[in-house]
Amino acid sequence: MSDITARGTFNGQELRDVPVLNPGGWFGKTWLLEVGGSFWPLYLVVESDSVQDAIDELVGNATYCHHIVVPEEDLGDYAEEHRHYGPSGQVIDTEHLMIYGQEGAKTPWPCTYHGDGLPSEGMTPTDYLYREEEG
Repeated sequence: MSDITARGTFNGQELRDVPVLNPGGWFGKTWLLEVGGSFWPLYLVVESDSVQDAIDELVGNATYCHHIVVPEEDLGDYAEEHRHYGPSGQVIDTEHLMIYGQEGAKTPWPCTYHGDGLPSEGMTPTDYLYREEEG
């Protein structure tokens, strides 16, 4: 199957074609990540159990990790006592990262998944999970 994207509403605006990291990976529990620091933020949807797990999924994603993993040549700009680390010991910078979703909710940030082989109207992340289990 091709890449899965998400659609949902954020601050009254419809977001479309948002890349999904870890679709079907955590019982349909989706979070909206916003990577800022420029005129146009990057939005990503991540399936994970918690905010920290969403950050860990981002750090572990080969396509998008460069947005928060500090390159080795820039480590000197980050004092040891102020560093934050990813799950594999990478130094990360979350200064321009915002995460949206309601803690304790079954689906912290409600959305629908879209992609090849999915219904044209999309499907909820929970339905996607069960579809994956059946297939």
